[in-house]
Amino acid sequence: MSRSIQVLLGPPWPAEVVREAHVAVVDVLRATTTIATALRNGAAGVIPVTDPADAIALSQRLGRDRVLLCGEQEADRIEGFDLDNSPASFTPEAVAGKTLIMTTTNGTRALRAVSGSASVRAAALVNRTAVADALAHEYGDVLIVCAGEGGGFALEDAIGAGALVDALLTSISDAELRDGARAAALLYRCVATRLADAIASADHAQHLAHKGFAGDVTRCAALDTLDVVPILRDGILVAQ
Repeated sequence: MSRSIQVLLGPPWPAEVVREAHVAVVDVLRATTTIATALRNGAAGVIPVTDPADAIALSQRLGRDRVLLCGEQEADRIEGFDLDNSPASFTPEAVAGKTLIMTTTNGTRALRAVSGSASVRAAALVNRTAVADALAHEYGDVLIVCAGEGGGFALEDAIGAGALVDALLTSISDAELRDGARAAALLYRCVATRLADAIASADHAQHLAHKGFAGDVTRCAALDTLDVVPILRDGILVAQ
């Protein structure tokens, strides 16, 4: 029996679509890249929440001295939070052994929205092959969810989804691509030889560069630099 691979290129993410699937959430700039970086650098776990108020309330329940508050609004660190959403901030010195509560404009909302599916992983270009290998060992259909930007399409996430589809095709012999997956894969293959330039051309990448985060764009456009697979277990993203 073949396994379906589908890509949702932006919100919404209907519950009936995600419920039975093994889901990979892609937010290349920057949430899923940052989550993978944090876990690679020793964070105990990352709890994705929808908005800053939820993050603050959860930190108070867990004990403010036990967690780090992380996140952004308009790409900048939220006032009173410990870290922003730049992968460069999540060094081993900053996050090793810590539980992180994270809220971002797009990525953590997507992770929360699909939390009822068969499994949930955070995928980016930096850990593309590692996530593909993990998904290949599951039984059932694969759904790749693009976090998007401002409730709509984001070029960098579509490219990241396509890169993941491309890797899955080398691991799942009976894969059946749906149109969204087919479109994303075609897009990725068109830009694979100039991946960094393609990511840098995206609207959100240009916004980040204007805000002083051009280095983040370059870091997030790197392919297969991390081998960590963040997976959601009991509401916490941990290294699989």
